[in-house]
Amino acid sequence: MKKLILMRHAKSDWNHPNLPDSQRPLNPRGKQDALRMGALLQREGIKIDVIFCSTAQRTRETLALLLEEYTFEGEIHFEKKLYEADLHTYLDVLAELPADVETAMLIGHNPTMASALEFFTDIFETFKTATIAYLSFDVDRWDALLENYEAELLGFWTPKES
Repeated sequence: MKKLILMRHAKSDWNHPNLPDSQRPLNPRGKQDALRMGALLQREGIKIDVIFCSTAQRTRETLALLLEEYTFEGEIHFEKKLYEADLHTYLDVLAELPADVETAMLIGHNPTMASALEFFTDIFETFKTATIAYLSFDVDRWDALLENYEAELLGFWTPKES
């Protein structure tokens, strides 16, 4: 059984029109939401083994704030390819994980987050900023997701509901 957490970055700040999109920081609400979601993961008792995070400023800030409220002892990988990733990129990243990783987290962007949730679960949800989806796959190896990608949705949380 493998578990995956999909998280969209928290709300970004649009008050810097000269910044490239990849360098937009979080706004004050986004910062609070990232902290709130870290606290939610801690309360839920979800143990994450590895985190893959887009290199965009808003995803890196989301992760840093989440980790202020969530105890994490695993590996963090910042992946530029997650910035403008499609679903195949997510699958490729996951397929490379060793079998001893039980739970992985991807922090990235829409529309890929919403697409991944729908692809894995056949459930369409609006993937607002800082939303987390928690999925479970009936596989023993991550590379098995390339063929057996059907998941059960264990949890779906938005900052307002946490």
